[in-house]
Amino acid sequence: MEHYEPLFGPFVILDNGPFDAVYHGRPERAELIVAFGRSGPLEIELVEWVAGATPHRDFIRSGREGLQHLRFPVASIHPWVETTAALGYEPVWSGRYLEHDIEWCYLARPGDPLMIEFVSKCGLEPASPYPSR
Repeated sequence: MEHYEPLFGPFVILDNGPFDAVYHGRPERAELIVAFGRSGPLEIELVEWVAGATPHRDFIRSGREGLQHLRFPVASIHPWVETTAALGYEPVWSGRYLEHDIEWCYLARPGDPLMIEFVSKCGLEPASPYPSR
């Protein structure tokens, strides 16, 4: 966070403790600490993997660091999952934070190291300039 605070700080840190998700089709219990920073409409999300099977764990264990995914707030994730399937993307990690009514889905495609994430605050339209379907 210290590295990016001059550009995107101050950061808001979320540590919701363990949560349930689905990773590669299997139910998994995971834990992450997430810090959110902003510069105008641009948001940066720093993710610290704590426990459980997640794309973040696999990213770190593969020896990589840096940009792991791009996040797109959308009105509903399901149409976007269908749309990106035609581009070769497949869902790999998904879930819902019930207490915040937020649903997310990470997608990956062969040969592309960068994942994409669609996130939806259920029942609310995302703020412009994000796409909606």
